[in-house]
Amino acid sequence: MRQMIWGMALAMVAMPGAALAQDAAAGEEVFRKCKSCHQVGEGARHRTGPILTGVMGRKAGSAEGFRYSYSMEAAGAAGLVWDQEKIADYIADPTGYLRDYLDDPGARARMTFRLRDDEDRRDVAAYLATFSDMAEDEAGMVPELAPVSVAATEICVRNANAEPHLFGVEAEGAERKVTMLAPGETLCTEAARAEKGVVSVWENAEAFEGCSRLVPVGQVEDMLKYVDFDRCFWSSNT
Repeated sequence: MRQMIWGMALAMVAMPGAALAQDAAAGEEVFRKCKSCHQVGEGARHRTGPILTGVMGRKAGSAEGFRYSYSMEAAGAAGLVWDQEKIADYIADPTGYLRDYLDDPGARARMTFRLRDDEDRRDVAAYLATFSDMAEDEAGMVPELAPVSVAATEICVRNANAEPHLFGVEAEGAERKVTMLAPGETLCTEAARAEKGVVSVWENAEAFEGCSRLVPVGQVEDMLKYVDFDRCFWSSNT
């Protein structure tokens, strides 16, 4: 089980990027260039490209009912999860992005359109985020959580969701801990001999699949929203 969780986390980890200056209203105008291939919002359907509703926080190549390229599915399997920064980078050069991500010069994207202007790309990403679960109101999250004091040798996970869930935390050379956490509760383990650890969450004690995240020792990771396998929202996503 431990090896499975470590392998899952390594496959899914996506490091957070720098904050982007953005304008969702301007992005709606720019998105007109994309509408021949993509739809977003209520009633959206797949076209040449997949539906982009809910794309933020979604694993690459995973929109149900759309046939992706092998390279896009491979990127998803390798851990690519879309956020605003990744979307903005991808639409600059889709094939080049997949080749860099997969370290495969033969990788190809089906999307041939390129949006060269940096500001336009950031605005489009901000517009798409308004159709994402990550842009919903935070009624499902625990409001105004106080900062957690974490020792430099600890790795911790906190349930920042409004529902209780099963959490796990582990690192090389450290005791693996698994327990149910009520909203706002934290689970830590001492990890003095490691630089990173793995935090995991499952919907409940009967669930087989969950979500995992690599976290540097000395930090706490908040689980903001439980969705399903490989789609949970973490504080390091934001």
